[in-house]
Amino acid sequence: MIVDLFLVWFSLSLPAGIVVWALYSQRKIHRKIQRGDISLLEDSGFTIKRITQGPPGTQIFDNATIAPFQQQQY
Repeated sequence: MIVDLFLVWFSLSLPAGIVVWALYSQRKIHRKIQRGDISLLEDSGFTIKRITQGPPGTQIFDNATIAPFQQQQY
């Protein structure tokens, strides 16, 4: 009986743990996106597939190094 309870507990806790981990990861990424955290660009667990908002004249290069650019005004 104790073995059966352990098996039931284990079979339910593993999927529940995966769901909790996925929700935590999603919330963490969402918070980084809201803050505009630049570390997302170098995060191996996150891939940018589309840029929907950028200033006029934005150019997109695959596998480019990100470098801040300050535009000079004349």
